[in-house]
Amino acid sequence: MPVCASCGQDNPDVAKFCLACGAPLAVAQPTLAAEERKLITAVFCDLVGSTARSESLDVEDVKSLVAPYHAKVRSELEAHGGTFEKFSGDAILALFGTPRAHEDDPQRAVRAGLAVREALAALNKEDEWLDLHFRIGINTGEALVMLGARPSEGEWSAAGDVMNTAARIESAAPVDGILVGELTYRATRDLFEFRDAEPIAAKGKSEPVPVWEVVATRDGAAKPTAETPLVGRDEELERILGFCERMTTDQRPAFAALIGPPGIGKSRLLAEVLERLRARHDVHVGSCLSYGEGITYWAIVEVIKEAAGILHDDDEQTGGDKLGALLGSLPTENRDDLRTIAAALANLIGAPTTPAGTYSAEAITQSELHWGIRRLFELLAERRPTTIVIEDLHWAEPTLLELLAFVAESGASVPLLLLASARPEAREADTPLFSGEGNKLAVELDALGEEASAELVGSLARKTGVHEDVVQRVLEKAGGNPLFLEETIRMLAEVGPADGDEELPVPSTLQALIASRLDQLLTDSKRVAQHASVIGISFWPAAVQELDDAAPELEPALAELTSRDLVRESGTTSVAGENEYSFKHILIRDVAYGQLPKKLRAVLHRRFAGWVNALPGGRDEFAEFVAYHLEQACLIASTVARPAEPPPVEEAVRALIRAAEKSERREGMREADRFYLRALELVDDEKSEQGVELRLSHARMVVAAGDLPNAARELAVIEEDARAVDRPDLRCQALTALANVAWKQGGAGDWRGQLDEAEAMAGGLSDRRLQVRVAYESAYVRGWFEGELERAIDAIRDALAVAEELDDLPLRIEGHLRLGATLLNSGRLVEADEYLTRCVELAAGVGSVRDEARATTLLAFVKYYLGDTALAEQLAEQALEWTERTLDTFLQIQNLRELARYALRRGDADTAERRLREALPSALDVGGFLVVEIYRYLIAALLQQDRIDDAKALLAFAARGLPEEDTYARAALLIAEANVAAATAESTAAATAFSEALRLLEEQQLLIDLGEARLELARALQ
Repeated sequence: MPVCASCGQDNPDVAKFCLACGAPLAVAQPTLAAEERKLITAVFCDLVGSTARSESLDVEDVKSLVAPYHAKVRSELEAHGGTFEKFSGDAILALFGTPRAHEDDPQRAVRAGLAVREALAALNKEDEWLDLHFRIGINTGEALVMLGARPSEGEWSAAGDVMNTAARIESAAPVDGILVGELTYRATRDLFEFRDAEPIAAKGKSEPVPVWEVVATRDGAAKPTAETPLVGRDEELERILGFCERMTTDQRPAFAALIGPPGIGKSRLLAEVLERLRARHDVHVGSCLSYGEGITYWAIVEVIKEAAGILHDDDEQTGGDKLGALLGSLPTENRDDLRTIAAALANLIGAPTTPAGTYSAEAITQSELHWGIRRLFELLAERRPTTIVIEDLHWAEPTLLELLAFVAESGASVPLLLLASARPEAREADTPLFSGEGNKLAVELDALGEEASAELVGSLARKTGVHEDVVQRVLEKAGGNPLFLEETIRMLAEVGPADGDEELPVPSTLQALIASRLDQLLTDSKRVAQHASVIGISFWPAAVQELDDAAPELEPALAELTSRDLVRESGTTSVAGENEYSFKHILIRDVAYGQLPKKLRAVLHRRFAGWVNALPGGRDEFAEFVAYHLEQACLIASTVARPAEPPPVEEAVRALIRAAEKSERREGMREADRFYLRALELVDDEKSEQGVELRLSHARMVVAAGDLPNAARELAVIEEDARAVDRPDLRCQALTALANVAWKQGGAGDWRGQLDEAEAMAGGLSDRRLQVRVAYESAYVRGWFEGELERAIDAIRDALAVAEELDDLPLRIEGHLRLGATLLNSGRLVEADEYLTRCVELAAGVGSVRDEARATTLLAFVKYYLGDTALAEQLAEQALEWTERTLDTFLQIQNLRELARYALRRGDADTAERRLREALPSALDVGGFLVVEIYRYLIAALLQQDRIDDAKALLAFAARGLPEEDTYARAALLIAEANVAAATAESTAAATAFSEALRLLEEQQLLIDLGEARLELARALQ
């Protein structure tokens, strides 16, 4: 028996048109997933006092009393578009918004309630014996709707608390009164007069339910809007174009943002700006995805692929060739710049190597990545004025905002414009982008004025054939929001204008408008829209086909969705041989997604993750996508008591770990940490093996962030929990990390015991790579604190031999670095030079400057001590430049310290002081011996300028934070103290301090530092 999609009426099988409303009946199709989430309005009506009256009446009189009540109430409810749900004694339940949503379901429900009051009053007037009195409760909320249900045959049509609450509200209503819940009130308060009522203490509710009493109808209006011709935006357009012109003339990078709520016209204004700019600018566009965390660089990837002409299905060679062509077109011969740009591009696109095939793309750090992207944009703009467009910036993760701010602050003299659109909530992010100061512009879009709104609606009405008589009525319901206006006019064009005084079929909210438009689609088309919404704002037909067991006909469904302006072809495709589609507005996607039952959503997210994994390179290139969708499958499944399938927790955790590891490879530690924490949220027990492993990864990120006290506390607990789950490998890693933290904190804690236990534990495991890492850490830390440098050198050599045997390049690089550093500390400079030079060569081979910077920093020390100060300074400058890309704070401090020493050697105390003061804030964050070393050389710079009082004051301040466990730090402070004493002619104090410093350095066998101290003593004695 066909059910009319317009009114819900059952019809005979032979009917082609609805017998109730005349609407054409759709050709029979497979039903939707049977269930759908909808925003509905429930109306609950019950007679007052009927039970008491019935006790004294004959059963036939009871029927005579109740029958006209039932008939009249049902008639009025259905006349206003309600669907009769059930009788329960004297109570009647009707639902608005199912099976088909209307734009004004809450309004219809309230009008129906008022109509029932009038109808029952008329019945009483006609027959005083009836004396019918009632209560009505109306409530709006989400329900799970069974599409095609037949209540008359006992099938339920909706489930949800919205109906129960409507019944509770009804029981509290005054006699012959109508009470409404909060959502109903908000949707209708401009159309009806209400009286405040006391919140009701409803059974089963933890908080009182706010309610309002309906008094009467009043003149009023809701909202709507639309968007096609550009009207009312002349001032904003001129501001942006003028800003762009100044940026081009001044030859400097700049950032501009269009900010406004959904539907306010950002996209239309942006399109107009780009249309004006394209004649003189190269324009590349990317969009942020609405996933929150994890899809960090998606917009940048879109920009780069567009600039290079790369399709998703291009093989590795083709993608590399296209990247190579893009690089070859850049106006620079600087191979170092091109190398970093190539690694950055290859990393983002997902290629394993740079276009030349020389360097590993995975080894690039986050800071190098950002530097490479910025340099690419600068060179593009050097070639021709360039505009980079980032849409929907409110979805951007902090890392992307940092990148855009980094690009905007470029000092290059090039006409480069970053142009973004964003919702107001984007301002809540911690970023300077929206400050509107200097080279930044923020243009706020407000609602259109009455004249502009009228012009827009009139234009749309003429274009779509909607009679202009309705324009004023549309404007009364609009709020100057172009999307509301456009969608309202389009709705009228599709369903036809209302006749006479009947209310316009214009949604009172955008959500209702979109839901109403979706409900007008054929079943397959709506199903495709809903399944596509799981994928996101953009989608591919093959992915939709993968998600849907019913296998709907995609071509006609997409044709209908396109013709109704719900989706559009993207114009370009990132999947070769297949069209790419996108929802016209993100809100259309959101409404379609919200209609899917949660059980189904969870299943579809898991299926889409599988589809992405099956793409060429999808597992790695789209690691964040896979992680997000599997995570969503788990989170959504956890919100329902009985999910359709077990949540894929293990798959999701593994995917989140892969995404974290991908972030780690490019030094995105904060981003990686978020992935690890999200994975941990999915684990039932954080003290389980998996939980301990994830917490250990999180602790490593805390160490990388420099929060050493918290890291130490977390690692100590993790070590105990690893013992409890019998995971010696995790215990070993935790103990090694604790020792590393202790070294950075100047020897705080039981680092000896931790290293002893870690070494013993690693020896009993078969993980040779872990054994090497423990050996490196143990030898280096022991050599630093205990002065057993020869023993440390032998231990590192042995571990490096294992790394060579394993052919593990990262371990080989680390081994050469540790060995070179330890040889340097022992004064064996020629050998140190050999190992550090080899380390530089190995690091250069992986395409990342991070390890090159680490090795070059130490190599500069060696060259200095070998007497080549000029080369040392050159290497330190190079390393400092690299560390500014990699944000390696520890190395930055070391290079600034060394450059200050070289300046002091030249007698340039001003430059030395500037370098040291630049390093001091970061050194204070890191702590340990580096802080004392910065103070030591800063005091030397002050003394060289004859600022003795300043030097004495700084010495007193530095002594307060001395890490007592760190022998080297104590020696450094003693040298500073001796120099101050010598400058003030306190020879005895100077000699005493020097003597103790020399003793401490001799104990540690730090021969280079010992030699430096003796030279300082000699200078002091002159």
